[in-house]
Parts: sequence; C-alpha cells; structure tokens
Amino acid sequence: MKKTATVVLAVMLLAATTTQLKAQDLNASLKEALHSLQSATNMGGLMAANNKFDLIAGKSGNQWAANYYAAYSDAYISLQEKDAKRRDQLLDMADKYVDKMNGIDANSDESLVLTAYVAFARYSVDPPNRWQKFLSLMTTDLEKAKKVNPNNPRVYYLQGVPLFDRPKTYGGGKDVAKPYFAKAKDLFAREDAANSGKPTWGEKENADYLAKCPE
Repeated sequence: MKKTATVVLAVMLLAATTTQLKAQDLNASLKEALHSLQSATNMGGLMAANNKFDLIAGKSGNQWAANYYAAYSDAYISLQEKDAKRRDQLLDMADKYVDKMNGIDANSDESLVLTAYVAFARYSVDPPNRWQKFLSLMTTDLEKAKKVNPNNPRVYYLQGVPLFDRPKTYGGGKDVAKPYFAKAKDLFAREDAANSGKPTWGEKENADYLAKCPE
C-alpha cells in the first residue's frame, strides 16, 4: 500500500513538473514572437512574426494564451495593412482564434478586451459602413471588461480611440478622449511587463495618442 502511494505521488509530481515546463516553454515562445511583432518595421517582418503565433497556436491550441496572442497579432497587423480585402482576411483568422479563446475563457477581462479590439479593427476597415455594428460590439465588451477588472489599462485605451477620431459635433474629439488615455497611462505603469503570460500590449499606442492630445 505504501509503495503504491509513493508511485502515485511520483506520477503526480511528474505530471505537475511536465505541465509547468510546458507553460514555461509556451510563455517563452510567446514572448519571443511578441518581441518580433512589436519590433517589426515592415509588413514582411509583421507577417513573419504572425507566422510564429500561428505555429504556436497550432501546437498549443488548447491554451488560452496561444489563441489570445494569435488573434491579437492578426488584429494588430490588420490595423497597419492598407488593402481592405487583406485586412478582412486577417480578421477572419482573428475571429477563429477569438472563438477558440472564448471557448476556453470568455468572461475574463482580457478575453473581453481582445474581442473588443478585433471588433475595432473590423470597424476600421470601413468606418462609414461598419461603425454602427462594430463600435456597438466594442463598447459592450469593454463595459463588461471594466466590470470584471476596472484596473485594466487596455479598456480605457480602447475607449479613448473612437472618441479621439470622432468629430466634436458628435461628442468626440481630443479633449474628450484625453482622460481615457491619461487613466490608461497610469494603469499601464502598474503592469508587470516581464510576465509574457499576461497581456501588456497597448502602452506605446496609448502614449502616442496621449501625446497628440492638447495640454
């Protein structure tokens, strides 16, 4: 009986160690791919980084983070792509990863924020014809995320972006958007950027928007 218990304990410890090593490998791979994405200076570099995320998601498709970052990469690149058809193709892929991510955890603040980010990217392809549907989806998900975690800086960053671009006559403008970017800046400063398993994107983009707002 004692020997059996020892064997069971050893198997449990081995399984726990294996799981921990897999998590470490995944985080390391995501960190390297994210660095490639954020340091890319042209579309070729962006797509090379995007391929890395696709490979990671293909290998670790049952992991939330793998699908999260694959979707983020597609949306991030779509916002820099000039061809509308290509942008929608990237977002079609992002939607697939978002569905997988939400199948694992749909109610976390980061899942809700990324779902909103992809909706914003879809809106940005054709704002005059898509604002009503996709900005509404974006707003709903960001409000849900804020209730889950009011200290998520990406919530306020993404809330500020549509206001920044909206004409003053429609309730927008730089003055209206600035408080959102300022709040996001304070919250970004509290994040642990060294933790690749936890999303930290958006700080640079938020700072760029804030710099364009009036003093």
